[in-house]
Amino acid sequence: MYINIAFALNQTIYLSLLTTINSIIKNTRYPEKIQFNIVVPSQEIVFFTNQINQTFPDRLFSVRIQDYTPPEVVKQYLDSKYKEQSADRRMSRNMQFARFFLRDIFGDLSKVIYLDTDLIVLRDITELFNAVESFSASQYFAAVPQRLPPVAHFNYPIRGFKETRGMKQSFNSGVFLTDFSYWTEGTYARLKYCLDLDSQYNYHLYRVGDETILNLMFKDFIPLNKNWNRCGYGNSKLVAFLFQCDVKTANVIHWSGGYHKPWKTPDIIYAELWNRYNPYQKASNPIVLETMT
Repeated sequence: MYINIAFALNQTIYLSLLTTINSIIKNTRYPEKIQFNIVVPSQEIVFFTNQINQTFPDRLFSVRIQDYTPPEVVKQYLDSKYKEQSADRRMSRNMQFARFFLRDIFGDLSKVIYLDTDLIVLRDITELFNAVESFSASQYFAAVPQRLPPVAHFNYPIRGFKETRGMKQSFNSGVFLTDFSYWTEGTYARLKYCLDLDSQYNYHLYRVGDETILNLMFKDFIPLNKNWNRCGYGNSKLVAFLFQCDVKTANVIHWSGGYHKPWKTPDIIYAELWNRYNPYQKASNPIVLETMT
C-alpha cells in the first residue's frame, strides 16, 4: 500500500513543489512506498512531468499528475470573490480548491496527506500517515490546531460566533490527513453551504479564504501533534520570530501566513533549511517564483 501524498499548484511555484518533494524523500526510510498525487492545470501537465523527470531521474517513489478544472459552483464563487486577480493568481486560486476534489480527480484515493508546497518535511512522512489509525464516518479529517481562534477567520465576528459555535480550535489547512472514502454528498453539501454563506456577505465574510471553508466543513477535526505543522513563518520578521520553534523537534516547517517565502525573502527565518532541500540551490541563475499564501 502506498503512502499517498497530494499537492495542487500551478507552474509559477513549481520549484517549491520540487523542494518539498525532495525534503520528503530525503527523510523517509522507504521512498519506494511514497506516491505523489499532483494536481495541475491541464496545459501544464507536460511541464510538470518534465520537471519531475529531470529533477528525480532515478526516483524510487511513484508520481501521478492529473489536471483539474473547477466545477461550475466553485468557478462562479472564485470569479465573484476575486474579480481583480491576475490570470496567474486566479489559476493559483483554482488549484487551491482542487484539494476539495481529490477523490474525483484520482478516483482511487482514500487515505491521503495533503500538503502545501511552502513547507519542508523534516521527519519520516510515514509517521504522519500513521498518526490516525482509523477514521470514521463522523470523523475523517485530521489537522494541527493553531493559535488563531475560530472567530478570527471571519470579517463579521457576530456571524463568526454563530458559525463556530461549539468549535474549540481552528487549524491551518496547509497540512491535513483525510480519508476520501468517507467524503459523501453531505460533505460537498457543506462545501456549497460555505460558498453560499460567503456570497450572502458580498464575498467578504471569510478572512482566510478556503482555509476558513475547510474549518467550517470539519469543525470536529482530529488534532494532530503540533510538530507536524509548525507554521506562521511567512509573516513579518517579528511575527515569525515569535512563532519560532525548536527545529530539532519540528517535523514540518511551514512558511504560511504571509508573503514572505524562502524563495523570495533570502533572510527569512529558517531559510537555510529550505535551501538545504532546494534541488537547484547551486544554479547560477536562481528561479524567481510567485508568492503563494
